[in-house]
Amino acid sequence: MNDPLVITATLFSDLNCPYSYALSVRLSALGLADRCEWRGVQHDPSLPLPPRLGDRRVMRAVEDDVDAVRLQAPEVEIHAPPIKPNTRRAIAAVAAVHRQHAPRALEFRQGLATALWLRGEDISDGAVINAVAAWVGVPGWVDLDGPPGHRMADDWDMDWVTRRLGGVPRLVRPDGRVLWGLASTGDIADFFSTPLRSSGEFRRG
Repeated sequence: MNDPLVITATLFSDLNCPYSYALSVRLSALGLADRCEWRGVQHDPSLPLPPRLGDRRVMRAVEDDVDAVRLQAPEVEIHAPPIKPNTRRAIAAVAAVHRQHAPRALEFRQGLATALWLRGEDISDGAVINAVAAWVGVPGWVDLDGPPGHRMADDWDMDWVTRRLGGVPRLVRPDGRVLWGLASTGDIADFFSTPLRSSGEFRRG
């Protein structure tokens, strides 16, 4: 990723966003996941801890979003979970792994997303976070819920707010070009293959 001819991007994403999940699956399928610097942000920080079971308004919105993802990305396996978890703790845990044992950060993040979108697990639960960490080989000495991870999560959120990106997922190149939402595989390939320019953005409506 140090080759100046290889275009990299910052990926702003939330673990409880089905569009973010589907985009991540597409990036992995295209072999581009390791060219993205992931920054987790809470697009809905007001979600309660623990999740509120039986909130039909919230879950109906999740189910509608999952249905939309299935139409836009039929190749992506995804299931509507029984809850919509607050992701603060999970994002901070990914940040902690990124800081303390970076080789496992991508697998850990993907493991948390899979736990939610394929198995319906509550990734706001520390026991679930710890189980996923152990499953992907995060060393036990990594402090998944310590202040450093939470500070990095705060920095990621501030970067997202400062850039005024408005939502997730967002891919941002070093030249400021932005790919908005769940993009097609063709748009993603173009985003990473078009030479860098001095300014501007690629907007998906």
